[in-house]
Amino acid sequence: MTNVLVLPGSSRSGSFSTALARYAADRVAEAGAGAWLWDHRQRPLPPADPEYHDRPADHPDRTVRELEHLASRCDAFVLVTPVYHNSYSGLLKNCLDHLTMHHFRMKPVVLLGHGPRLTAVQAVDHLRTVVRGLYGLALPAQAVTTPADYGSDTEDRPRLKDPALCGRVTEAVTMLLRTAGHRAEGRS
Repeated sequence: MTNVLVLPGSSRSGSFSTALARYAADRVAEAGAGAWLWDHRQRPLPPADPEYHDRPADHPDRTVRELEHLASRCDAFVLVTPVYHNSYSGLLKNCLDHLTMHHFRMKPVVLLGHGPRLTAVQAVDHLRTVVRGLYGLALPAQAVTTPADYGSDTEDRPRLKDPALCGRVTEAVTMLLRTAGHRAEGRS
């Protein structure tokens, strides 16, 4: 089975980017793959410690070791960020700083973002450069949302509702799973 680690860049309750991450994780699961959605509220990470930069599995913090374990076992990633100062969030940066090139090497990555305007695509572009630096394969399919693209679910949390964007995220997840599947087949 293909496993996908979904890393949102927000810990805020009611976060649009976390809703977007949930939507992507649900599409992964609906396709029959494993979807692991990291929850920063439930599993906060400490600041990255350069002492463990090349060996996160040895980090004394259990949560960092859990993240490292999931990243080692996954076949693909979905990175989702809110826009902070015209770039991706520090929370996501800290999460990525706990991982290494080993975790991303030749693995497909879908990039998703949320911001007040469509200029949020710049944060996704910044992540594309980071993924390249980690030797991951940033896929061309991506999506950026704004507040108008959401409604509310039964718990009054944001829920992606725009049909075109739902289609874009689904298309990106489909591309991710196809690419990850080819990658996994090539390993056997």
